[in-house]
Amino acid sequence: DQLIQDCDVVYLLTDTRESRWLPTVMAAAYNKMMINAALGLDSWLVMRHGGDTRINSSLGCYFCNDVVAPENSTRNRTLDQQCTVTRPGLAPVAGSMAVELMVSLLHHSEQHNAPAPRNSTTFSPIVTDATASPLGLMPHQIRGSLVSYTMMNPTVPAFSCCTGCSSSILNAYENNNVDFMCQAAYSVSGTYLEDISGLTAFRAQAERLFDNVDEDWEIDS
Repeated sequence: DQLIQDCDVVYLLTDTRESRWLPTVMAAAYNKMMINAALGLDSWLVMRHGGDTRINSSLGCYFCNDVVAPENSTRNRTLDQQCTVTRPGLAPVAGSMAVELMVSLLHHSEQHNAPAPRNSTTFSPIVTDATASPLGLMPHQIRGSLVSYTMMNPTVPAFSCCTGCSSSILNAYENNNVDFMCQAAYSVSGTYLEDISGLTAFRAQAERLFDNVDEDWEIDS
């Protein structure tokens, strides 16, 4: 905890998805710049986390696309499915992109809280003066593939029920971080984090909406 508070930049380079959860929470709670790099067999992701969502951050973290809590991702998976085996060229490409993204952010007045380019229907994102540093573009995510030799720069907003950076999760961590971490670790099914973040209620509401759509469809039919 103290290491996160004292540092300027946190690089998230761990192997499994669940191992990235606690550093994500800590960096968001202390509004630290976090650069995340993840490798697949033939694809890679480099992204910047948005910081403390309770202040003014609108960019999502690594877990903002998830509708379930982190769990054991190595269970019942082969080595290649665990993202342990990668093509040799992935690591240097992702590593260099991560460093360059950090340097670009450090040259912007808002650093990791700087806005990202808006998504576009064309190949190039929409860039303004606010979303660029003196060194150029500051994307939210860089997703690359060695299958097609392409890269894209999606921008993903913060999710209000995220198990990694939502305000309810950050408040729970700050109120009693030791108890919070123990409860999360003991909750093998992930329900503890899902209940706190609001994911449980979110999924229940989604199911009710789907049920209503099915009923309307049956009536119309």
